[in-house]
Amino acid sequence: MQTAATQPNRDRAILWDNDGVLVDTEKVFFEANRRELAALGIEASWADFEEINLRGGVSLLTLSKLDGDELRALYARRDALYTQLLGTEAIAIAGMADLVARLALRFHMGIVTSSHREHFEIIHARSGMLAHFGFHVVREDYVLAKPQPDSYLVGIERSGLPRERCIAVEDSPRGVTAARAAGLHVVYFSPGGFGAARDVGNVYARVETAAELEESLNDWAQRPMNRTVMPSNPVLPGA
Repeated sequence: MQTAATQPNRDRAILWDNDGVLVDTEKVFFEANRRELAALGIEASWADFEEINLRGGVSLLTLSKLDGDELRALYARRDALYTQLLGTEAIAIAGMADLVARLALRFHMGIVTSSHREHFEIIHARSGMLAHFGFHVVREDYVLAKPQPDSYLVGIERSGLPRERCIAVEDSPRGVTAARAAGLHVVYFSPGGFGAARDVGNVYARVETAAELEESLNDWAQRPMNRTVMPSNPVLPGA
């Protein structure tokens, strides 16, 4: 029996970021980082997290100035705490479960995330969303993380469609950069207006609600296929 995610004859694909788009995990991840840094006597703010993690694509734990085995141990403690917090927090973004269920009837869909497989599986053990996606790309599936395009290049390949028939939904500057470097149009989604003022460059649309997101994706689906969209200075694999 075919699910919505496996039905044929859909000729366009939506590639979804996960954290901050489908589920609100970024605040949980920040909290895990903040607590571990605080245990070392280092104060970290949400502004630090936005600049270092979300914009720069570097770990907030670099503030520790540790290296080698000490840094690896810090990462392990952070990951263990993040796993613990994920199991206790309500993280689904309002309206997204219903939205992806509707869109899966018309589009081929996949998730392209920087989350590691362990955390991704914990996140979606309770979300009920995965049945609507044909595939997912997690951190173990590619070499270089966003803002490099590797994850989206894998996502395009797994969609089975040319990149001009795919669009990305992202909530961070580094995610937008990665998707554009892979030649994709991007809808920048800032749920509830959180992060709406971020400078993410040229995107197909900027939206703040699930309803606005659905309208933008439907608009894109009705337009003729255009050339792929490459930034003036694309970030390429291996750079």
